[in-house]
Order: sequence, then C-alpha cells, then structure tokens
Amino acid sequence: MGDTFVISGLKEKRSAIAGQIVDLKREIDKLQADLFHVDSVLRMYGLEPEEIPTKGRMPKRSAYFGRNEITRRCYDMLREKGTISADDVTVRAMLDKGMDPEAERKVRADFTRRILVSLHDLRKAGTVEKVGHGRGVRWRLITQPGAASTPSTAG
Repeated sequence: MGDTFVISGLKEKRSAIAGQIVDLKREIDKLQADLFHVDSVLRMYGLEPEEIPTKGRMPKRSAYFGRNEITRRCYDMLREKGTISADDVTVRAMLDKGMDPEAERKVRADFTRRILVSLHDLRKAGTVEKVGHGRGVRWRLITQPGAASTPSTAG
C-alpha cells in the first residue's frame, strides 16, 4: 500500500474531528445546564423563558404562514397601497385567517415581528425602502431595483 502517508493523514484528521465533536458535546451539556438554572430563576420571578428571543437562533416556522406567504403579502399590500406599516400587513393577515387582531395580542405581536423581519430582508435585497424610524416606520417599493429614492437636488 503505497498511500500510507495519505491514510495516516486521514486517520489523524478523523481523530482530530472526532475529538472536537466530543469537546463540543461537553460544552453543549454545560451550556444546557447553565440555561436550565437561568430559566429556573426567571420562572421564580414570574417570567416565561420561552418568550425571550434567543440570539442567533434559527427562526421557527409559523403554523399560520406557508412558505414565502409573508413576503407575498408584503408585496401585494405594497402594490395596492404604495406605503405600508408592518401592522397593516399583520391586521390584514389576521382578518384573512379569521382572527381578531384586537383580542389576540400575542399572535398579533408574533405576526408583526415576522413581517418586520421579512420587510428588513426585502430592504437588504434592495426591493423595499424604509421610510421613517421607530414605531411610525413605513415601507415602500423601490421603483428602480438597486436605486433607493433620494431627495432630488434639481429645483
């Protein structure tokens, strides 16, 4: 077997990777134990840890929306109204799904958060622009892709 140096190199690489996996599993176990204790203290103070957003997590799919449904809803309302707020899309989506936006505040907040994430993604893609800041922020389509509208200097 003339490729023994290749085989020994692969064995070494495999051993190193397997060792990293063992180390990371130990780290995960430690972090899960730490999280359990923090969650226990939060519950003692009357907070639900599951309601606290996790940084860097994969978003959970919503049972209420199909694939790309939020993006489609945003585009449809932008074409229909010109400028929209995330709450405009939220209220319409809830009504379309037979829900009461005033009565179901937690669902409304979840919808709004998801819609804002989608609008920010569309902004990054260069198809939508943000108008204003804070709670009164509105969104509109960019007429020419890649060129956000800027105030004109021509008089």
